[in-house]
Amino acid sequence: MFGLFLLLILLAQATFSYILFEHHNLYLTILGILQITLFFGSMIIMMRYFRNRNTADYRKGFNAFGVMISSGVPALGFFLFGIVYLLTHIAFIKYLGYGVALAMFFAILAGIIWGRWNWKVHSIELPFENLPEESDGLKIVQISDIHVGSFFHKYDKVEHAIRMINQLEADFVFFTGDLVNNIAEEMFGWEPIFSKIQAKKGKFSILGNHDYGDYVPWDKEETKNSNLSKLISIHKEIGFTPLLNEAVELRPGFWLLGVENWGKAPFRQSGELGKTLEHVPQNAFKVLLSHDPSHFDEQVTSTNIDLTLSGHTHGMQFGIERFGIKWSPVSLRYKKWAGLYHVGKQFLYVNRGFGYLGFPGRVGIYPEITEIVLRSTRK
Repeated sequence: MFGLFLLLILLAQATFSYILFEHHNLYLTILGILQITLFFGSMIIMMRYFRNRNTADYRKGFNAFGVMISSGVPALGFFLFGIVYLLTHIAFIKYLGYGVALAMFFAILAGIIWGRWNWKVHSIELPFENLPEESDGLKIVQISDIHVGSFFHKYDKVEHAIRMINQLEADFVFFTGDLVNNIAEEMFGWEPIFSKIQAKKGKFSILGNHDYGDYVPWDKEETKNSNLSKLISIHKEIGFTPLLNEAVELRPGFWLLGVENWGKAPFRQSGELGKTLEHVPQNAFKVLLSHDPSHFDEQVTSTNIDLTLSGHTHGMQFGIERFGIKWSPVSLRYKKWAGLYHVGKQFLYVNRGFGYLGFPGRVGIYPEITEIVLRSTRK
């Protein structure tokens, strides 16, 4: 799949460059040389940088990724127009393709400069037959996929988002994994900022696939384990209670479950849902925190868990949610990739992510803070 995608990118790049150069126009030739240099140069820098991921400073790699996307994706947008032009030699098609490529470039640029800091509050009310009446109106705020190492110490930007969280006056705040990109050190200096997150009754968290350090070439297994232990302790330092295949009764008849990461291969499958449910009464109202939404269809729907909260997909940080259209390339891999889904009486909510990873921007799919109000239908 990756090989086919890479081939498509290279074909698109070749088509775009060929048509630019065929004009024999000095300015277009300079533009073509600049574009192809930026694309391949940033790709080489990015690939070399990401070979060494045992670092808390991701700026060079992420910035190279941003240059690669902003220079390469517009060529991909031009590709079909370019092919049609080469077959028909209709000039209008070519210029239409140039317009699409230019629009994509400015959209990506806006996503880098503004989109990654454009937090949106998504508010929903969910009705449940078996929600205890005393929990009617309970407000949950969910955040997910902070990826703090991607923020490059932009403390003021993140503090603005935390003020947005606190303005919601949540009863509980749930964090559904991926605090860091790879290593606990990324959180150093951020503890006072994230400690400001407020909840009336408690804050709970789980781990995501990036929290385990699986994508880092550790010298020793002990060092990797120590990194994970440190990260779990940081969860506690900032006021969250981490749930590692554990369940806790928040109120009489209302249980919160938290599993470790469980995702389809090649992702880690450390979540033990059966173990987590062992001591939870069968007829209790249950909310599950599980990082990867694929867990819902694979295991959760065979239980009577009422609400599952996930993240992981980021909505691929690219897509469209306008005019009744909801689409992102990530939908090709995940059927449930952003927002609310339900199967029978069970609900799944997939948070679009608080931060970003790799590409330092968000285009059309913005960072999310989720406000969920639970309603009892027993009245």
